[in-house]
Parts: sequence; structure tokens; C-alpha cells
Amino acid sequence: MIFFLIILLKTLRMTCSCAGKRSKRRIKNYRRNSIVPNEQEPPKVGCREVNAEFMNNFVKEAMVCGYCENIFNINSGELKVHCNICNKFFHCGIAGECLGQECAVTDEYGNIHRARYCIGCVSKIYDNQTCLCKDCSK
Repeated sequence: MIFFLIILLKTLRMTCSCAGKRSKRRIKNYRRNSIVPNEQEPPKVGCREVNAEFMNNFVKEAMVCGYCENIFNINSGELKVHCNICNKFFHCGIAGECLGQECAVTDEYGNIHRARYCIGCVSKIYDNQTCLCKDCSK
């Protein structure tokens, strides 16, 4: 029975012109997830002009303190520390600069900059706004 069907299909292909193999046309298609270059030059990212309008919009932005969770504007001058461990901004609850060697960075002019931390990310706090972070105390 199966043999008979195979022979019947072969004879239909031979007699019918539309049932035969068609030649494939080659059209250059782009994949869906590929990047197709445009003729126009794309705008450069990150090269915005800093003008008065940009600064006015930037100063109006508000931030949340990581310690007391109060909202304050950047223009208010209350922003004091960005903690290196928890990556939050603080205007209170500040432990100070770390005295460890791993937290000190020297710039090209010879100035030493030290990482600053919040109260929750330090192991020991000293009296003169200095501390020892959890990473340096190990």
C-alpha cells in the first residue's frame, strides 16, 4: 500500500508542472536581531552640551537620604557622602573617611582621596570624622 502511494506521488510530480521543484530566488534579508546600518550618522551618546537649561533641570532633581530617608534637592547643598559599599547618598548618618590603604587613591597631582562611608558600612568609627570600613578591617 505504501509502495503504491509513493509511485502515485512520483507520477503526479512528473505530470504536474506546479508540483516540481522551484528554483529559489536569492534575496538578501536581514535577520530580525541584526543591526542594519543607516545612511545617516547616529547621534553620539553621552556628549550632551552642558548649558544653563541642563543645569537648571539637573539642580531640580531630588534624592533620598540612605540613613533617614528624607528627600532633599541637589541644589540644597545637603549632599555630603556617597557610600562606597551600599551605593547610597547621605546627608546624615556619615561615618567619615576610611583610614585603610585600600580605600586611598592618589591622583595625578599627588592629592590623596579617601573613600567615604555611612555608619552602617564601617566596623570602627574614630573621633575626627575618620573610620575603618568592613573591607579594610579584615
